[in-house]
Amino acid sequence: MSIRLLEHMRDELIATGIVQNTPEFCRSWLGRSEGYIRVLRYHNTEPSVETLSICASKLGYYGARLAGSEQHEHQIWAKRLSDLKALCDGAIARQAEAVWRAPERMAV
Repeated sequence: MSIRLLEHMRDELIATGIVQNTPEFCRSWLGRSEGYIRVLRYHNTEPSVETLSICASKLGYYGARLAGSEQHEHQIWAKRLSDLKALCDGAIARQAEAVWRAPERMAV
């Protein structure tokens, strides 16, 4: 699920011209190597909460900066970035809940 989320975010950022390609997205928005998504897919693993948090933080930062602009196009971009941040935040919350709901963590 979260790999698809990363790909969705990458595609949105490419569509707006904020990033040019996957390697740039992985380096600049995830703080990871340019092959990060490919490695996740190869190992059939989910992105780390840290990676999602880095991306959510950057989306929130630039979304807020753009929201402060009076240009209409910036307002549209701010909304897109805010929506992507909300998706990241949801993925982080689901992963966190999966950890604390794990049976070995619920034992008293």
